[in-house]
Amino acid sequence: MNLITQLKEDGTAKGLCRPWRMKLQQGMSVEDLAALYIKGIDFCISEDYPTLDFLRDHFKGSCEPYGVFVDDEVKLSNAPDVVLNGDCKALLEYDGFAVSRIFARHNSQGAVNVSDNAYVTIDAFDNSNLVIAVAGSDAQVIVNLYGNAQVEVIGSGVEIKKHNKNTY
Repeated sequence: MNLITQLKEDGTAKGLCRPWRMKLQQGMSVEDLAALYIKGIDFCISEDYPTLDFLRDHFKGSCEPYGVFVDDEVKLSNAPDVVLNGDCKALLEYDGFAVSRIFARHNSQGAVNVSDNAYVTIDAFDNSNLVIAVAGSDAQVIVNLYGNAQVEVIGSGVEIKKHNKNTY
């Protein structure tokens, strides 16, 4: 079975609506699939779609240039969207007027450094663990914690919202 057909079947089983299934077209590039994954990240995370094993088998080694990582060591500056899946180890830095969204899942760990006028939102799930350092009074970070995710904050300018559920 080809990749798109499998994604449609797995999505249907998890309640993916018809309009989103129709977005999955034969011949889509990894870049297109990564963009679709990020655009629909709320459904993907809440329904564990595609599964971590599926991501490992079909996307590890090809999705990283598009902000989706699986069991990787990641070092990025001012990346607009970052999804850390599996056992990622990350160093993410934001400065200037950068705006970004970070999604940390599974057992991912990372350090997030934010300064200047950067604005970063972080959704942390499962057993992820992040250290967030903020320098400067104009930098802002909003963190949504789900499941057993944990953060340690160094500096000010971080708003933490603890949700008493595992996902969205």
